[in-house]
Amino acid sequence: MAFLNKIGKAIGDAAGTASEKAKELAETTKLKNAVSAEEKQINQYFLEIGKYVFEEERNNPDSPLAEIFNKITDSLRNIEELKRKIAEIKLDNK
Repeated sequence: MAFLNKIGKAIGDAAGTASEKAKELAETTKLKNAVSAEEKQINQYFLEIGKYVFEEERNNPDSPLAEIFNKITDSLRNIEELKRKIAEIKLDNK
């Protein structure tokens, strides 16, 4: 009977350890998700700051960011041209 008690205790201990590990994994996952959510929020704030700075400084040729602003402006023009071409294709296909 002592042997069965030892087996039962070992099984119970293993189950307890597995349960504790599952709880730790769940908590770790929850915390990692919270970190990810905060990082996404920070990135959104950076995006908002960048848009503000761009709008305020885009026409300032003396800005230390003038080269980047020019690249953004070029990309915005390219986007508009691509959208125009898409619209033309849609009109041609009607």
